Amino acid sequence: MSRLYFKLFLLVLSGIISVSCNKDDVITGEDVTPGNAPEIIIDSETGVYTVKKGREITIAPVFRNIDGGSVSWIMDGETVCRTEVYKASFSEAGEYYVTIVAENGKGKTEEEIRIDVVELTPPAVELKIPVEVLKVLVNTDYSFDPVYQFDDIDGFSVEWILDGKKVGTEKKYTFRADRIGGQTLTLKASNDDGVTEKSIEIEVVEKMPYTVEFPKSYFAAETNTRYTFAERQVLLVPRLKYFSSPEFSWAVDGVSVGCTSEAFGFTPSSPGSYEIAVTVTERGTGDCVTAKVTVECVAATEQSRYRAAVSASSAKQSEVFEYTAAPGQFIGDKQDFTEPVTSRSEAAEWALKRLEGNKSVSLGSFGGYIIVGFDHSIPAGSGDYDFAIEGNAYDTSNEPGIVWVMQDVNGNGLPDDEWYELRGSESAQPGTLHDYSVTYFRPTAPRQNLVWTDSEGNSGIIPVNTSHTQDSYFPAWISEPNYTLYGTRLLPHNSFNQVTGQWSNTPYGWGYADNLGSDTLGGDGTTGAGQRNGFRISNAVMADGTPVRLQYVDFIKVQCGVLAVSGAIGEVSTEVFGFEDLSVKK
Repeated sequence: MSRLYFKLFLLVLSGIISVSCNKDDVITGEDVTPGNAPEIIIDSETGVYTVKKGREITIAPVFRNIDGGSVSWIMDGETVCRTEVYKASFSEAGEYYVTIVAENGKGKTEEEIRIDVVELTPPAVELKIPVEVLKVLVNTDYSFDPVYQFDDIDGFSVEWILDGKKVGTEKKYTFRADRIGGQTLTLKASNDDGVTEKSIEIEVVEKMPYTVEFPKSYFAAETNTRYTFAERQVLLVPRLKYFSSPEFSWAVDGVSVGCTSEAFGFTPSSPGSYEIAVTVTERGTGDCVTAKVTVECVAATEQSRYRAAVSASSAKQSEVFEYTAAPGQFIGDKQDFTEPVTSRSEAAEWALKRLEGNKSVSLGSFGGYIIVGFDHSIPAGSGDYDFAIEGNAYDTSNEPGIVWVMQDVNGNGLPDDEWYELRGSESAQPGTLHDYSVTYFRPTAPRQNLVWTDSEGNSGIIPVNTSHTQDSYFPAWISEPNYTLYGTRLLPHNSFNQVTGQWSNTPYGWGYADNLGSDTLGGDGTTGAGQRNGFRISNAVMADGTPVRLQYVDFIKVQCGVLAVSGAIGEVSTEVFGFEDLSVKK
């Protein structure tokens, strides 16, 4: 029993005794028993008071048997007040312990209280604009629908200011301009705790600045060059910005090939360097952009690049090339991130140490990923599982990770070649999106919910919770104010049981890490301890679902495949503990 509760218990007990001994059977609650020591009665059941930083707090206990006595309030060994009512303000957030001392000629009574001083919470605002300068067509509506936090605090109001002139007071605002040029839009949100301003530069244009690009295979790749062997197809799919109705035209080495699809499959017949160009035209306007990418057909065979295991080879991963987590409750968690991780190289080193110690590496929300390599090639078997990935799934906790594989085609030891997704039970299911992306925005203040938008026009939050108390769930090693992650998205399997009051993330059929599917290779199905999934290289497919016959793989990528939050449990986030080549004897 705590000291505070024990004292309260004694007070209650003394009250019972007083009732039983009162000869007049009349109790007023204000009676003072002559000859007794002082009593201190506080109005907080827990003994804890909360006040915001810089604001005044008033604490006024009830004192009994205090006539002719004294009251002192003591903090850190110093008397800070000598009256029965204590008033104070604090310039720093934190916990402050105060001892109340009441004395008279018959004795002394002490009571300890705690004052929690919390930060002010002015409005937090996210405009959901993943660019520094927003491009808007002239004479076209553009709607701003920000995400607000702390808008339930008294005094909340909104002002929209365009080039110094107030143009709106509602939470949402529709912008429209009839002239070309730059304008500055400022959102000013206020409550009793303060004011927050967010500004965005808007460039009103006659036509959109259409862009077309071919993505790199991983963050550290020096170029977006694509590598393949002779007679192996490379499927090229560009990423577009600002297009609403695109048309495509492809060429190889300057010669049109008659392909008008978004994806183009190029199969070189012999080693060499090939220039692939795509021209994307906005239907109706005629505006077009051309982007080029080099396809390098290497002067080697698939078998010649194979790195056979030797007696010293390890069955486990030997390197982490990249760890790009999505935001989540485990990212930056004080228990796991005991030292600051502020760069991509430090993140990869941290992840490798975790895997070597068979500790969890959380990928965060949708799209978060890790790329590992081995000291040899993992051969494709004839039907059995080729490699395993350890997670912590059990019957009601399944957080599927999409698995991708790559061969070191160019032989440079880096994962800058072609990624192939491993087909799973949900690959052809309605609702599965194979070209999906989510943009995450860095919070502007500690303990704010994190805002996201996706390629389908949706938005939402990753909420902070009381179990993980770090200032931010945004990866500290991502320097940008926002970033976008791409991959395959599965429909969530989470649900809430109204009877039990519990959330559940049920399993998927097969083909995913951190999932209690039919490909589980043992482990505790109750706690997830040692839970492993087996994978076959023969399930590798291109972006369009075409199978790829790979003799082996050199790199593995796991990407969180679900965007969902399961109540107090938090966001669905794939966890991995290690990777294992099943062909290598332990």
